[in-house]
Formats: sequence, structure tokens, C-alpha cells
Amino acid sequence: MRHELPGGWTPARIAEVAGTRSAELLPLDTPVFMDLHTGARERIRPSLIIKLGEICLARDAEDGSYAMGQLDGDGALRCWGYYGDDLAEALRAL
Repeated sequence: MRHELPGGWTPARIAEVAGTRSAELLPLDTPVFMDLHTGARERIRPSLIIKLGEICLARDAEDGSYAMGQLDGDGALRCWGYYGDDLAEALRAL
């Protein structure tokens, strides 16, 4: 599977909207988890992972929503919330 940026989006445009210096696409085999309020973790299958400084966005391949989180010491992306299915809105939530 390869990254699927939404139409009209480039890493440079993502960085501009997010207000960061750069946006990096991470490998899709990066483990992505949603940390649930119960203390459990739910695995997310990403179709896109964007690193913006210390924060990352991962698009869930199932429903297209963007999850926000940070990489942990093991290289897994640990997310704390979903920010809708619109990339621009998710970036503005950073």
C-alpha cells in the first residue's frame, strides 16, 4: 500500500496549512494505535501518516478520519483523538 494524499495536497501545502516548517510522510507499516479511555489500545490501519514536528496525523483506512498523536519510544504512533475526515480541519487542530 502506498500513501494516498487527498487531491491537491503536497507535503509543502500540508506544512503551510499546519504552520510548520515541514511535513514528512512516514512509512505505512508504522504501528498506529488509538489509546482508549479504558486503558486499552485499538489498532488503526493507516492509509496516510504525516509527521509535523512532534505531532503526527494518521488517516484511518477504514473510515478516512484523521487521528492525532505522537511517536513513542518504540516507533509506534500513539493517538489520543480523532479530528474528522477533512485534512485541512485536522491540520488546523494542531
